[in-house]
Amino acid sequence: MFLFETVVVTSGVLELVEDFEQDDFDMIDPSAKRVLVALSQFEKGLLVTVDLLHKKTGLMPEALNDAVRHLSKSKLIDIPEPAKRHGLYDFSAVEITDFGRQVLTKYG
Repeated sequence: MFLFETVVVTSGVLELVEDFEQDDFDMIDPSAKRVLVALSQFEKGLLVTVDLLHKKTGLMPEALNDAVRHLSKSKLIDIPEPAKRHGLYDFSAVEITDFGRQVLTKYG
């Protein structure tokens, strides 16, 4: 789906892959971008609960689930406990990855 799914892990830090371009960022759904921007406002390593993410983005469950799923597949965010769900949501908490922060800094 996205060309930027491949990342290189070096010393525990995710680095951008050279083939990620502005066009790849532009292809991200606006709701997913809203989630990524909201997550970037929290300090590194902080898990953001589904309730807080809903309040920050204003997205309804279906849109928020889709956005989180796409961002997770693209390695821009992490779902630490993917089996844990919260009500209508397919997740309970998420965090932005270093790769997600780098992409947002470079293209957002």
